[in-house]
Amino acid sequence: MTLVESRDKLPQPGQPDPLTHCKEKDVDDCWFYFTYSVNANNDAIVHVVETPECPTGPDIIPIVAGVVAGIVLIGLALLLIWKLLMIIHDRREFAKFEKEKMNAKWDTGENPIYKSAVTTVVNPKYEGK
Repeated sequence: MTLVESRDKLPQPGQPDPLTHCKEKDVDDCWFYFTYSVNANNDAIVHVVETPECPTGPDIIPIVAGVVAGIVLIGLALLLIWKLLMIIHDRREFAKFEKEKMNAKWDTGENPIYKSAVTTVVNPKYEGK
């Protein structure tokens, strides 16, 4: 058995002996690569990569940052839409109010239902002294 540094250093096809490339996964989900061939004397020749290739886990920080940014942007978009709808609604209500005020049947200076609470009394005996 021969240890090699990397997958690139494994023997390639084109040799006189038939060569088989293999890869296997171990219990840690790491891949290890090897080749084997059998020569004319029925001797097995095995080349194995020294260090297995282990997958790295996902980077958590960009995932969390993306989710948080997405939630914040969706919230801001909803607030903006709500604010625009309220502005449109308020403008319509104000225009409706102004239209009703213009179509009033009474004098706009005084309400016909309103009766003043102030009473003016003239005293004939008082001469303003």
